[in-house]
Amino acid sequence: QLPFSLVGALHGVRLFGEAAGAELREAATPTASLAWAQYGRVMLRSRPLPSPSLTLVALSPAPGPAGPALARILQSALGTLVRNQYK
Repeated sequence: QLPFSLVGALHGVRLFGEAAGAELREAATPTASLAWAQYGRVMLRSRPLPSPSLTLVALSPAPGPAGPALARILQSALGTLVRNQYK
C-alpha cells in the first residue's frame, strides 16, 4: 500500500516533467506500481470537458514496472467514462 503523500509526490513529478516537455507514463516503488494515461479532449456523457484533456491514474499493489496490464485498465476505465471509445 502506498501512502497518499507518495502518490501525490509522484504525480507532482509527472506534472513537473510535463511542463518541461517530458512524459512520465509509469512509476514503480518496491511495493507498488503506478501508471498514468492522458487523453486529449474527450466527451463525458455528451458534454465536452472544460479542460483540454483527461488524466487517469491506476495503482497496482504489484512491485516492479506497471507493464501493459495497467495501460489496458486505464483504457477500459476511459471507455466507461466517454460516450464513444477514445482511440
